[in-house]
Amino acid sequence: MAIEGLAAPHCWLRREALMRSIAKLGMVAVAAILAGCQLTGAYRDAMYAASATPYTDQIQPRPVYFPYIFQFPDNTMFFYPIYDDNPPHSDLKLNSISCFGRTDGTVGVIANVQNLGSSLIPAIPYYFGDMGVFRVLANVTTVSGGQEELSGVQYVLVGVGGTVSVPLTTTRAKAGDIVRIDVIVDPEHIVPDPLRDNNVLSWTGTMQSASPQCTAMR
Repeated sequence: MAIEGLAAPHCWLRREALMRSIAKLGMVAVAAILAGCQLTGAYRDAMYAASATPYTDQIQPRPVYFPYIFQFPDNTMFFYPIYDDNPPHSDLKLNSISCFGRTDGTVGVIANVQNLGSSLIPAIPYYFGDMGVFRVLANVTTVSGGQEELSGVQYVLVGVGGTVSVPLTTTRAKAGDIVRIDVIVDPEHIVPDPLRDNNVLSWTGTMQSASPQCTAMR
């Protein structure tokens, strides 16, 4: 009886040690997986992955972007993507910019932007405290070398393939004084966009005060 009484505690202790070892091994495995997934491979176009190899080989690995909206079907575990080789992305393409004159001789700028990404872009709490999707920035250069900054915000979500026109604030400079306008979409990098090679357009020239034009298209 004494031997049997001592055997049970020893078995229990061995089982507890085994369970602790399994738990530690599991934690180490999870930590290794998370550490190894901090960076994903170079961005590949989902439609032209095979033909894009010479181009994407020059792109450095990018961080995996955590999804900031819920999708169905879900491809995440605890909000971490596990079933997709590529990070979710929303490539913002600046299709064109245009100008129009105001009665006081100043100029308004409009940017046409398209979402070429694989997910819609929702409005999120933005840097100024309101809900917004992305911002468009324009740097205006005058004939004297002066600089002026214009800004506009897209407030409504943009679906996949969706196109929106974002009006910017009006210039202080008169139309005849403007010689260059540089427009960039999402300068704060709020929207996940692994490439960012199509979100800038520039116009240079001379405007007619009566009918200012600054059209630039991609």
